[in-house]
Amino acid sequence: MSNTVVSRHSLDERIALIKLLLDGTEESYEPLKSDLAESEVQGNIENFVGAVPIPLGLCGPVDIRGGEARGTFAVPMATLEGTLLASYSRGAKVMNLSGGCETMVYEDYFLRATQLTTNSLDESARLIEWCRDHEEAIRDIANRSSGHLNVTAVSYDCAGTSVILSLQFTTGDAMGSNMGSKAVSLVSDYVKRNSGLVREEFVPYPEDKKNIPARQKGKKVIARTVLKEDVVRRMTRVGLDQLASYIRNYKNVLALHGSPSLNIHAVNGMAALFQAFGQDMAYLGECSQGVVDCQFLRSGDLEVSITLPTLIVGTVGGGTGLPAFRATLSMVGCYGAGKARKLAEIMAAVMLGGEIGCAAAQCSNEFVAAHESLGKNRPSDPAAPLVRPRLPLEDTENVGSMS
Repeated sequence: MSNTVVSRHSLDERIALIKLLLDGTEESYEPLKSDLAESEVQGNIENFVGAVPIPLGLCGPVDIRGGEARGTFAVPMATLEGTLLASYSRGAKVMNLSGGCETMVYEDYFLRATQLTTNSLDESARLIEWCRDHEEAIRDIANRSSGHLNVTAVSYDCAGTSVILSLQFTTGDAMGSNMGSKAVSLVSDYVKRNSGLVREEFVPYPEDKKNIPARQKGKKVIARTVLKEDVVRRMTRVGLDQLASYIRNYKNVLALHGSPSLNIHAVNGMAALFQAFGQDMAYLGECSQGVVDCQFLRSGDLEVSITLPTLIVGTVGGGTGLPAFRATLSMVGCYGAGKARKLAEIMAAVMLGGEIGCAAAQCSNEFVAAHESLGKNRPSDPAAPLVRPRLPLEDTENVGSMS
Protein backbone atom coordinates (compact mmCIF):
# COMPACT_ATOMS: atom_id res chain seq x y z
CA MET A 1 0.00 0.00 0.00
CA SER A 2 2.33 2.70 -1.29
CA ASN A 3 -0.19 5.48 -0.59
CA THR A 4 -0.57 4.58 3.11
CA VAL A 5 -0.74 7.65 5.33
CA VAL A 6 -0.65 7.58 9.14
CA SER A 7 -2.74 10.43 10.48
CA ARG A 8 -0.93 12.51 13.07
CA HIS A 9 -4.10 14.15 14.37
CA SER A 10 -7.03 11.71 14.21
CA LEU A 11 -7.34 8.54 16.29
CA ASP A 12 -10.38 7.51 14.26
CA GLU A 13 -8.39 7.74 11.03
CA ARG A 14 -5.57 5.65 12.48
CA ILE A 15 -8.01 2.98 13.62
CA ALA A 16 -9.61 3.01 10.18
CA LEU A 17 -6.14 2.45 8.71
CA ILE A 18 -5.60 -0.60 10.94
CA LYS A 19 -8.94 -2.03 9.81
CA LEU A 20 -7.90 -1.47 6.21
CA LEU A 21 -4.55 -3.18 6.78
CA LEU A 22 -6.37 -6.17 8.29
CA ASP A 23 -8.97 -6.33 5.54
CA GLY A 24 -8.80 -9.70 3.84
CA THR A 25 -7.20 -11.40 6.85
CA GLU A 26 -8.92 -13.35 9.62
CA GLU A 27 -7.93 -10.74 12.20
CA SER A 28 -9.74 -7.65 13.46
CA TYR A 29 -9.02 -4.48 15.40
CA GLU A 30 -10.94 -5.72 18.47
CA PRO A 31 -7.98 -7.32 20.33
CA LEU A 32 -6.11 -4.00 20.13
CA LYS A 33 -8.84 -1.93 21.76
CA SER A 34 -7.85 -0.31 25.03
CA ASP A 35 -9.51 1.39 27.99
CA LEU A 36 -6.78 4.02 27.77
CA ALA A 37 -7.77 7.39 26.38
CA GLU A 38 -5.44 9.11 23.95
CA SER A 39 -5.03 11.95 26.46
CA GLU A 40 -3.79 9.49 29.12
CA VAL A 41 -0.87 8.28 27.02
CA GLN A 42 0.29 11.69 25.83
CA GLY A 43 3.99 11.79 26.61
CA ASN A 44 4.24 7.99 26.44
CA ILE A 45 3.47 7.35 22.76
CA GLU A 46 2.62 9.09 19.51
CA ASN A 47 0.09 7.95 16.87
CA PHE A 48 -1.78 5.99 19.56
CA VAL A 49 -4.14 3.26 18.35
CA GLY A 50 -4.63 0.88 21.30
CA ALA A 51 -2.67 -1.53 23.44
CA VAL A 52 -1.10 -4.96 23.09
CA PRO A 53 -1.90 -7.13 26.11
CA ILE A 54 0.96 -9.01 27.78
CA PRO A 55 -0.21 -11.74 30.19
CA LEU A 56 0.35 -10.79 33.84
CA GLY A 57 0.96 -13.30 36.61
CA LEU A 58 2.04 -13.36 40.23
CA CYS A 59 5.40 -14.65 41.42
CA GLY A 60 5.98 -15.72 44.96
CA PRO A 61 5.34 -14.99 47.67
CA VAL A 62 8.91 -14.01 48.45
CA ASP A 63 10.14 -13.05 51.92
CA ILE A 64 12.58 -10.12 51.85
CA ARG A 65 14.68 -8.50 54.56
CA GLY A 66 16.19 -5.48 52.87
CA GLY A 67 17.27 -1.96 53.53
CA GLU A 68 14.06 -0.70 51.90
CA ALA A 69 11.95 -3.78 51.12
CA ARG A 70 10.87 -5.68 54.21
CA GLY A 71 8.07 -8.23 54.33
CA THR A 72 6.37 -10.80 52.13
CA PHE A 73 5.56 -9.83 48.55
CA ALA A 74 3.47 -11.35 45.75
CA VAL A 75 5.20 -9.81 42.75
CA PRO A 76 3.55 -9.21 39.34
CA MET A 77 5.47 -10.31 36.25
CA ALA A 78 4.37 -9.88 32.62
CA THR A 79 5.65 -12.41 30.09
CA LEU A 80 4.81 -14.64 27.15
CA GLU A 81 7.11 -17.44 28.33
CA GLY A 82 5.42 -20.43 29.89
CA THR A 83 7.27 -21.94 32.91
CA LEU A 84 8.87 -18.61 33.84
CA LEU A 85 6.63 -17.70 36.77
CA ALA A 86 6.41 -21.31 37.94
CA SER A 87 10.20 -21.56 38.05
CA TYR A 88 10.65 -18.19 39.73
CA SER A 89 7.97 -19.02 42.28
CA ARG A 90 9.64 -22.32 43.11
CA GLY A 91 12.94 -20.52 43.64
CA ALA A 92 11.18 -18.01 45.89
CA LYS A 93 9.65 -20.84 47.92
CA VAL A 94 13.05 -22.49 48.34
CA MET A 95 14.42 -19.18 49.63
CA ASN A 96 11.44 -18.67 51.96
CA LEU A 97 11.75 -22.13 53.52
CA SER A 98 15.48 -21.52 53.97
CA GLY A 99 14.92 -18.27 55.85
CA GLY A 100 14.15 -15.68 53.18
CA CYS A 101 16.21 -13.25 51.13
CA GLU A 102 18.42 -10.34 52.14
CA THR A 103 18.72 -7.30 49.82
CA MET A 104 20.72 -4.09 49.60
CA VAL A 105 21.07 -1.12 47.25
CA TYR A 106 24.71 -0.11 47.63
CA GLU A 107 24.92 2.73 45.10
CA ASP A 108 22.50 4.86 43.07
CA TYR A 109 23.34 7.44 40.41
CA PHE A 110 22.74 8.37 36.78
CA LEU A 111 25.12 9.60 34.06
CA ARG A 112 24.82 12.01 31.16
CA ALA A 113 27.52 13.52 28.96
CA THR A 114 28.04 15.95 26.10
CA GLN A 115 30.70 15.77 23.37
CA LEU A 116 32.40 19.11 22.79
CA THR A 117 34.70 19.29 19.75
CA THR A 118 37.58 21.78 19.56
CA ASN A 119 40.05 22.71 16.80
CA SER A 120 43.16 21.17 18.37
CA LEU A 121 44.44 19.10 21.26
CA ASP A 122 45.76 22.27 22.86
CA GLU A 123 42.25 23.73 22.79
CA SER A 124 40.85 20.50 24.25
CA ALA A 125 43.27 20.77 27.18
CA ARG A 126 42.30 24.43 27.67
CA LEU A 127 38.60 23.53 27.50
CA ILE A 128 38.97 20.97 30.28
CA GLU A 129 40.86 23.51 32.36
CA TRP A 130 38.13 26.11 31.71
CA CYS A 131 35.41 23.67 32.75
CA ARG A 132 37.22 22.78 35.95
CA ASP A 133 37.53 26.47 36.77
CA HIS A 134 33.77 26.84 36.21
CA GLU A 135 32.53 23.62 37.82
CA GLU A 136 30.55 25.47 40.46
CA ALA A 137 28.52 27.16 37.71
CA ILE A 138 28.19 23.88 35.80
CA ARG A 139 26.80 22.13 38.88
CA ASP A 140 24.45 25.01 39.62
CA ILE A 141 23.03 25.05 36.06
CA ALA A 142 22.41 21.29 36.17
CA ASN A 143 20.88 21.32 39.64
CA ARG A 144 18.51 24.18 38.78
CA SER A 145 17.19 22.25 35.76
CA SER A 146 15.12 19.98 38.02
CA GLY A 147 14.02 19.89 41.63
CA HIS A 148 14.93 16.19 41.75
CA LEU A 149 18.43 16.27 40.22
CA ASN A 150 21.58 16.66 42.31
CA VAL A 151 25.04 16.57 40.69
CA THR A 152 27.52 14.46 42.67
CA ALA A 153 30.51 14.50 40.28
CA VAL A 154 31.80 16.11 37.08
CA SER A 155 34.40 14.27 34.99
CA TYR A 156 36.17 14.57 31.64
CA ASP A 157 37.44 12.28 28.91
CA CYS A 158 38.90 12.84 25.44
CA ALA A 159 38.70 11.20 22.03
CA GLY A 160 40.74 13.02 19.43
CA THR A 161 39.71 16.66 19.67
CA SER A 162 36.41 15.81 21.38
CA VAL A 163 36.07 16.48 25.09
CA ILE A 164 33.42 14.40 26.85
CA LEU A 165 32.02 16.36 29.79
CA SER A 166 30.14 13.95 32.05
CA LEU A 167 27.74 14.59 34.91
CA GLN A 168 27.03 12.06 37.63
CA PHE A 169 23.88 12.81 39.60
CA THR A 170 21.02 11.43 41.64
CA THR A 171 17.45 11.66 40.33
CA GLY A 172 15.21 10.94 43.32
CA ASP A 173 12.68 8.23 42.45
CA ALA A 174 12.56 8.98 38.72
CA MET A 175 14.52 6.78 36.34
CA GLY A 176 16.27 9.99 35.27
CA SER A 177 16.92 9.75 31.53
CA ASN A 178 15.04 12.82 30.30
CA MET A 179 15.90 14.78 33.41
CA GLY A 180 19.60 14.16 32.83
CA SER A 181 19.43 14.95 29.13
CA LYS A 182 17.88 18.35 29.89
CA ALA A 183 20.52 19.12 32.51
CA VAL A 184 23.51 18.21 30.35
CA SER A 185 22.03 20.10 27.39
CA LEU A 186 21.87 23.30 29.46
CA VAL A 187 25.44 22.72 30.68
CA SER A 188 26.67 22.09 27.15
CA ASP A 189 25.06 25.30 25.92
CA TYR A 190 26.66 27.25 28.77
CA VAL A 191 30.14 25.86 28.02
CA LYS A 192 29.85 26.45 24.29
CA ARG A 193 28.63 30.04 24.68
CA ASN A 194 31.15 31.09 27.31
CA SER A 195 34.38 29.14 26.84
CA GLY A 196 35.11 30.29 23.27
CA LEU A 197 36.74 26.92 22.60
CA VAL A 198 33.91 24.68 21.29
CA ARG A 199 33.65 24.24 17.52
CA GLU A 200 30.61 21.93 17.69
CA GLU A 201 28.65 19.99 20.28
CA PHE A 202 26.77 16.70 20.30
CA VAL A 203 24.37 16.38 23.20
CA PRO A 204 23.62 14.08 24.82
CA TYR A 205 26.39 11.59 24.17
CA PRO A 206 24.52 8.47 22.91
CA GLU A 207 25.49 6.06 25.68
CA ASP A 208 22.05 4.82 26.70
CA LYS A 209 20.51 1.36 26.32
CA LYS A 210 23.68 -0.51 25.46
CA ASN A 211 26.26 -2.28 27.60
CA ILE A 212 29.20 0.10 28.14
CA PRO A 213 31.22 -1.18 31.12
CA ALA A 214 32.85 2.20 31.81
CA ARG A 215 29.44 3.92 31.90
CA GLN A 216 27.43 1.76 34.26
CA LYS A 217 24.70 3.66 36.04
CA GLY A 218 21.44 3.20 37.91
CA LYS A 219 20.97 1.28 41.12
CA LYS A 220 23.57 -1.27 42.18
CA VAL A 221 21.72 -4.03 44.01
CA ILE A 222 22.55 -7.32 45.73
CA ALA A 223 20.16 -10.08 46.79
CA ARG A 224 21.43 -12.91 49.02
CA THR A 225 19.96 -16.07 50.50
CA VAL A 226 21.32 -18.99 52.53
CA LEU A 227 19.94 -22.31 51.29
CA LYS A 228 19.34 -25.32 53.53
CA GLU A 229 20.24 -28.83 52.35
CA ASP A 230 16.97 -30.44 53.47
CA VAL A 231 14.86 -27.73 51.84
CA VAL A 232 16.67 -27.87 48.51
CA ARG A 233 16.57 -31.69 48.38
CA ARG A 234 12.88 -31.82 49.22
CA MET A 235 11.86 -29.05 46.85
CA THR A 236 14.14 -29.62 43.86
CA ARG A 237 15.51 -33.19 44.03
CA VAL A 238 19.12 -31.95 43.99
CA GLY A 239 21.67 -31.34 46.70
CA LEU A 240 23.62 -28.24 47.60
CA ASP A 241 26.85 -29.77 46.25
CA GLN A 242 25.25 -30.20 42.82
CA LEU A 243 23.84 -26.70 42.85
CA ALA A 244 27.18 -25.13 43.82
CA SER A 245 29.07 -27.20 41.25
CA TYR A 246 26.67 -26.19 38.50
CA ILE A 247 26.95 -22.47 39.35
CA ARG A 248 30.76 -22.61 39.41
CA ASN A 249 30.96 -24.53 36.16
CA TYR A 250 28.55 -22.47 34.07
CA LYS A 251 30.25 -19.28 35.26
CA ASN A 252 33.63 -20.65 34.16
CA VAL A 253 32.32 -21.42 30.67
CA LEU A 254 30.56 -18.06 30.36
CA ALA A 255 33.79 -16.31 31.38
CA LEU A 256 35.74 -18.40 28.87
CA HIS A 257 33.39 -17.22 26.13
CA GLY A 258 33.76 -13.58 27.19
CA SER A 259 30.33 -13.02 28.74
CA PRO A 260 30.13 -9.96 31.05
CA SER A 261 26.96 -11.43 32.58
CA LEU A 262 27.61 -14.47 34.78
CA ASN A 263 24.15 -15.88 35.39
CA ILE A 264 21.68 -18.29 33.78
CA HIS A 265 18.87 -16.02 32.65
CA ALA A 266 18.58 -13.02 34.97
CA VAL A 267 17.39 -10.70 32.19
CA ASN A 268 14.47 -13.07 31.60
CA GLY A 269 12.97 -12.15 34.94
CA MET A 270 14.14 -8.57 34.63
CA ALA A 271 12.20 -8.19 31.37
CA ALA A 272 9.03 -9.61 32.92
CA LEU A 273 9.39 -7.25 35.88
CA PHE A 274 10.10 -4.23 33.65
CA GLN A 275 6.96 -5.00 31.63
CA ALA A 276 4.84 -5.46 34.75
CA PHE A 277 5.99 -2.25 36.45
CA GLY A 278 5.94 0.17 33.50
CA GLN A 279 9.72 0.53 33.15
CA ASP A 280 11.63 1.44 29.98
CA MET A 281 12.14 -1.91 28.26
CA ALA A 282 14.97 -0.58 26.08
CA TYR A 283 17.17 -0.29 29.18
CA LEU A 284 17.34 -4.09 29.30
CA GLY A 285 20.18 -3.72 26.80
CA GLU A 286 22.08 -1.84 29.47
CA CYS A 287 20.85 -3.60 32.62
CA SER A 288 21.30 -7.24 31.64
CA GLN A 289 24.56 -7.77 33.53
CA GLY A 290 24.22 -9.84 36.67
CA VAL A 291 26.75 -11.91 38.61
CA VAL A 292 25.59 -14.96 40.56
CA ASP A 293 27.91 -16.23 43.27
CA CYS A 294 27.81 -19.01 45.84
CA GLN A 295 29.90 -20.29 48.74
CA PHE A 296 29.48 -22.83 51.50
CA LEU A 297 29.25 -21.55 55.07
CA ARG A 298 30.67 -23.32 58.11
CA SER A 299 27.15 -24.54 58.89
CA GLY A 300 27.11 -26.49 55.63
CA ASP A 301 24.47 -24.19 54.18
CA LEU A 302 24.98 -22.61 50.77
CA GLU A 303 25.03 -18.83 50.39
CA VAL A 304 23.81 -17.75 46.93
CA SER A 305 23.72 -14.15 45.75
CA ILE A 306 23.12 -12.07 42.66
CA THR A 307 24.76 -8.69 42.12
CA LEU A 308 23.13 -6.30 39.65
CA PRO A 309 25.55 -3.44 38.90
CA THR A 310 23.13 -1.57 36.61
CA LEU A 311 19.42 -1.57 37.42
CA ILE A 312 17.70 1.49 35.94
CA VAL A 313 14.19 1.77 37.38
CA GLY A 314 11.86 4.44 38.71
CA THR A 315 8.58 4.74 40.60
CA VAL A 316 7.57 8.17 39.32
CA GLY A 317 7.44 9.50 35.76
CA GLY A 318 7.53 7.61 32.48
CA GLY A 319 5.09 4.73 32.23
CA THR A 320 4.58 4.46 35.99
CA GLY A 321 1.74 6.99 35.88
CA LEU A 322 -0.49 4.87 33.62
CA PRO A 323 -3.38 3.18 35.48
CA ALA A 324 -2.22 -0.43 35.08
CA PHE A 325 1.30 0.35 36.27
CA ARG A 326 0.07 2.44 39.18
CA ALA A 327 -1.82 -0.70 40.19
CA THR A 328 1.10 -3.13 39.82
CA LEU A 329 3.50 -0.83 41.66
CA SER A 330 0.93 -0.32 44.41
CA MET A 331 0.61 -4.10 44.82
CA VAL A 332 4.15 -4.18 46.21
CA GLY A 333 3.98 -0.76 47.91
CA CYS A 334 6.22 0.91 45.35
CA TYR A 335 4.14 3.58 43.63
CA GLY A 336 5.28 7.18 44.02
CA ALA A 337 8.08 9.07 45.74
CA GLY A 338 10.49 7.33 48.09
CA LYS A 339 9.95 3.87 46.60
CA ALA A 340 12.52 3.34 43.82
CA ARG A 341 15.13 1.61 45.97
CA LYS A 342 12.46 -0.64 47.45
CA LEU A 343 11.39 -1.65 43.94
CA ALA A 344 15.01 -2.40 42.99
CA GLU A 345 15.42 -4.67 46.03
CA ILE A 346 12.20 -6.56 45.27
CA MET A 347 13.27 -7.08 41.68
CA ALA A 348 16.70 -8.38 42.73
CA ALA A 349 15.13 -10.85 45.19
CA VAL A 350 12.78 -12.20 42.52
CA MET A 351 15.64 -12.54 40.05
CA LEU A 352 17.69 -14.49 42.60
CA GLY A 353 14.74 -16.84 43.04
CA GLY A 354 14.66 -17.29 39.28
CA GLU A 355 18.33 -18.21 39.18
CA ILE A 356 17.88 -20.79 41.93
CA GLY A 357 14.77 -22.27 40.32
CA CYS A 358 16.41 -22.60 36.91
CA ALA A 359 19.69 -23.95 38.31
CA ALA A 360 17.80 -26.66 40.17
CA ALA A 361 15.88 -27.62 37.03
CA GLN A 362 19.14 -27.86 35.10
CA CYS A 363 20.78 -30.01 37.79
CA SER A 364 17.83 -32.44 37.95
CA ASN A 365 17.55 -32.68 34.15
CA GLU A 366 14.00 -31.27 34.36
CA PHE A 367 14.53 -28.04 32.44
CA VAL A 368 13.46 -29.25 28.98
CA ALA A 369 10.63 -31.42 30.27
CA ALA A 370 9.22 -28.53 32.29
CA HIS A 371 9.20 -26.29 29.23
CA GLU A 372 7.52 -29.00 27.16
CA SER A 373 4.90 -29.44 29.89
CA LEU A 374 4.19 -25.79 30.72
CA GLY A 375 5.65 -23.86 27.79
CA LYS A 376 4.20 -22.76 24.50
CA ASN A 377 6.14 -25.10 22.19
CA ARG A 378 4.57 -28.53 22.46
CA PRO A 379 5.80 -31.05 19.88
CA SER A 380 3.52 -33.61 18.29
CA ASP A 381 5.34 -36.41 20.09
CA PRO A 382 4.77 -36.70 23.84
CA ALA A 383 7.40 -34.98 25.93
CA ALA A 384 10.10 -37.23 27.24
CA PRO A 385 9.47 -38.25 30.83
CA LEU A 386 11.25 -36.24 33.46
CA VAL A 387 14.72 -37.57 34.11
CA ARG A 388 14.46 -38.26 37.82
CA PRO A 389 16.62 -37.71 40.17
CA ARG A 390 20.27 -37.86 40.78
CA LEU A 391 19.44 -38.29 44.45
CA PRO A 392 17.95 -41.42 46.05
CA LEU A 393 14.15 -41.46 45.82
CA GLU A 394 13.75 -41.78 49.58
CA ASP A 395 15.52 -38.42 49.99
CA THR A 396 13.07 -36.53 47.79
CA GLU A 397 9.50 -35.41 48.02
CA ASN A 398 7.03 -36.24 45.27
CA VAL A 399 6.40 -32.71 44.03
CA GLY A 400 6.13 -31.41 40.46
CA SER A 401 9.22 -30.11 38.77
CA MET A 402 8.01 -26.53 39.06
CA SER A 403 5.99 -26.70 42.29
